[in-house]
Amino acid sequence: MRTKDKKQRTLETWMIVNGNKGDVFYSHKADQHLTAISTYYKRKITTERLALVGGSKEDPTIKTITKVTLI
Repeated sequence: MRTKDKKQRTLETWMIVNGNKGDVFYSHKADQHLTAISTYYKRKITTERLALVGGSKEDPTIKTITKVTLI
């Protein structure tokens, strides 16, 4: 674990702190929140916004997620 005094309370935070370079994960959090977390823990990341389309033909749903790559 990289930081002993800072507790990771979310899965995104845990992944940013403990993930290896090149690891990718997806989150429902906005990219500015993930960038703030990575700045706090002094990790560099890149983010991409993605749209997920699901549901049926009659009632499609669209959700946005963020793809995070640790660099």
